[in-house]
Amino acid sequence: MSETTSQSSTGAPSAASSRPRIFAATFVSELAVGANVGGVGSLIALLARTFGVEINDFAILGSFLGLGMMLFSLISRWLLEFTAGTILRLASYMVILGATGLAFAPFRWLIILSGLFTGLGSSLVILIVPAVLAGPRRARDIALANGASSAASVVTPLVYGFIDSIPGFQGRWAALIMTFPAIFVLATIKNVDFVNTPSAYAERWKGRRGRKRRKDFSDTFGEVGTVQAFGGPENVADDELARATMATSASNVHIPDLTVSEYVPASEAPNINHWLQFNRIFIGSFRVFLSLLPEFALYTWGVARLVQINVPVATAASLGAVFPLGVAIGRLSASFLIRWRYILSASVVATIVGTAIVSLGVNTPQLVAGLIIAGMGTALLYPITVDDLVALPGISANQAAAYSSLGGGAAVFLLPVILPLVQKTLSTGHSLLLLIPMVILMYALPNGRKYQPLPDRDAEH
Repeated sequence: MSETTSQSSTGAPSAASSRPRIFAATFVSELAVGANVGGVGSLIALLARTFGVEINDFAILGSFLGLGMMLFSLISRWLLEFTAGTILRLASYMVILGATGLAFAPFRWLIILSGLFTGLGSSLVILIVPAVLAGPRRARDIALANGASSAASVVTPLVYGFIDSIPGFQGRWAALIMTFPAIFVLATIKNVDFVNTPSAYAERWKGRRGRKRRKDFSDTFGEVGTVQAFGGPENVADDELARATMATSASNVHIPDLTVSEYVPASEAPNINHWLQFNRIFIGSFRVFLSLLPEFALYTWGVARLVQINVPVATAASLGAVFPLGVAIGRLSASFLIRWRYILSASVVATIVGTAIVSLGVNTPQLVAGLIIAGMGTALLYPITVDDLVALPGISANQAAAYSSLGGGAAVFLLPVILPLVQKTLSTGHSLLLLIPMVILMYALPNGRKYQPLPDRDAEH
């Protein structure tokens, strides 16, 4: 971010630029994303009870975030020609409209349409957050914003359960919790000049000129030495669930400094074996896809399993918080565990054990324990597989980010569609057991670290 683009046309800071409005809006917008991701399982169970249908009838609601991730990653080049303010406003309007429909819509088809709006709006937030946080403090800012999302994903199931336990209230009304961050964002960015102040870093820079800048949440962390913590500000199609881990820790597994691409993209290498390179990238992207299957399956069907063993829906909706809690614990541990050489093996074992307990457990304590263990296990699968993709010879960090976003989005989109079809033959518990061979396959596939350099291009490095 150059200083010239950070200044207003007059060279003087605007009144709004001296206040951390852009960071605040970004931070709060992530609350809606976390509420969407963490609360979808509870919401589906409550909607199924309200409409008197099977839980699988509303399972498609869990797919829309992945649909948006794939769609917006493909068209991000054109979307980002708009200002960040335009994207944030559009995302906020979609979340408000969708959440209101989820809370009050009287027809199932309208519920599905509302879920689509909410998923697409959340995906737009995922798209724009890294762009508006571009700058030397990008990694820590994203970590904080991701922390807000993780906190919301833990709290939201509790809110659904609490609202449902109040006589005369419907638990699905808690979907309105997603509207509050969106309304705050709309109010906060109302007077922000996103043309001359396109990022939180630019806003801070302007605020320092001639006056003391008011501190914001990001000052909690020290300086970070990289601007391009994950592919650079022009590539913003990354999955919300792992941005913070990738930006602050997982990059140390292979490439300590992602500001410089170690390899030239394969497309620029004249004599490269393109089939071999395609095979490498496909396997890397497929591993990313596999890594997200258990995480999103348990986000959606963890509550369903609790209901299946006759836990009251309101209680099950609240207990659904233990899985995102396990994920949050696992991701917070990344700062010191990500460098452990056996971290992937440990994560795989924890995922398998936790998933097996959730699948085969017969009482509430067993399922709660399984959800926590599985959450801690799945927490780092995605960041590590993305890091392996970034480390592939002959691929830039930007390309790796795009491929990982497509792989992750495909998992989030397809899982709620495919698993209900499987559950027509198998029970919910037994169908979740199918995740175990998927995790083992992810572990068994080549991770790229032992690849020999490709001819000509890689040999030069």
